Amino acid sequence: MGETWEEHVFPWLGVLSALLLAVALLFTLLTLVLRWRHHRADRVWRELEARWERQLLEVLAGAGDAAALLGRVRPGEALRFLAYLSRYARRVTGEETRILRALARPHLPRLEAVYRRGAAEERARAVQTLGLLGMPDYAPLLRRALDDPSPLVSIIAARALSGLHEPGDVSRVIERLHRYALWHPAFLAGLLTDAGKGGEAVLRDALADDGRPSGERAVVAQALRNLRDPRAADAAAAVLARAGDTDLTVACLRLLAEVGEGRHRPAVLPLLDDPRFQVRAAAVAALGVVGGERDVSDARAALDDPSSWVGLEAARALRALDGDTVLPEIAREPGRRGVLARQVLAE
Repeated sequence: MGETWEEHVFPWLGVLSALLLAVALLFTLLTLVLRWRHHRADRVWRELEARWERQLLEVLAGAGDAAALLGRVRPGEALRFLAYLSRYARRVTGEETRILRALARPHLPRLEAVYRRGAAEERARAVQTLGLLGMPDYAPLLRRALDDPSPLVSIIAARALSGLHEPGDVSRVIERLHRYALWHPAFLAGLLTDAGKGGEAVLRDALADDGRPSGERAVVAQALRNLRDPRAADAAAAVLARAGDTDLTVACLRLLAEVGEGRHRPAVLPLLDDPRFQVRAAAVAALGVVGGERDVSDARAALDDPSSWVGLEAARALRALDGDTVLPEIAREPGRRGVLARQVLAE
């Protein structure tokens, strides 16, 4: 009789099972090795911290010897020591920051070398650490890092440079906002806010620049609002006469709601009837700041806007324009107007 198919298949099934078992054993061994390396690295890190901790705290308190602490940093431990100092640098200010930067200074050239040769993640960590421990000496390197191929490295450099409050750095960051399109506009506005203390004129010029993308100008307007720059109100009012982009229009109206004056009222009034509810809401909110008693009727009419958001801002504008006269009366009405008025009175 000939061989059956079982006689052909079963031997190969045995071979396949052996191979699968070998692969499973290999992965188990690899997992154990990686776990051992992780625990070993963790143990080494704890030993290093224990060796440096007491002396660092004494140095920060003014009772320790900085040279003795630096002497405990062995060859090859420079990058770990800088990472260790960075943890403290994020939590201290003033004299303690100066001490940490002095301790880091002898080892910072190692980070510069990492930045020149490392992968994107390594360059990002190097730039972040240099921003914490190497400023202002390493500001030129961070300015070059704004043009790093990695947007992540670039924005970390921008964040570090914001602490210098240099108008030139504000300009550099604004010119590279297009690189940060994936970050939230509020985050970018906060970045410019930190950098803009002293650089408000640069931000005002960027807001007024019609050749710049509307999204970037909206971010700039939000930063000026955060900074409460009164001189930005004129630029915002001028932009409203030309802007068509929703985000830019809303950002300028919110800026006027923060720092606007009566002379900016004509720029706001036409937008009370804008077809976009976001614009109408921001416009009536701004009217509560730049308007007066003659605008009570417009604010009152906005209570009936189809958008509840616009109605809520209208109730707030009424309170700002007319104090406690009209709104308490409306609060006694039934229906939506009364609900909005009662909500604002309870704020």
